Amino acid sequence: ELMILKSHVRNKAQPEGSITEGYIVNECLTFCSRYLQEVEMTFTRPQRNCDRVNNEEIYLFSSTGRIIGKAESVTLDDMSLAQAHRYVMIYCPITK
Repeated sequence: ELMILKSHVRNKAQPEGSITEGYIVNECLTFCSRYLQEVEMTFTRPQRNCDRVNNEEIYLFSSTGRIIGKAESVTLDDMSLAQAHRYVMIYCPITK
């Protein structure tokens, strides 16, 4: 943090004043941005690796993450589809 404040120094004759001014500006911007929801700051933006979607509804099979490579879709035959449906209906707690 001190290195960031030292980078604000404009007046080499009085660096303490420039550092203090930079600190006050930083504190004011932080204070104001906490009350403005549209402003994206370090503590208000989502994390870099955050794959969650903020939906209010509950999704049974959430798929977080990113696809690596080509997406591949699978088509089940009637028997496999019936087995998968039966498995979900029996073992998933949200369907009980």
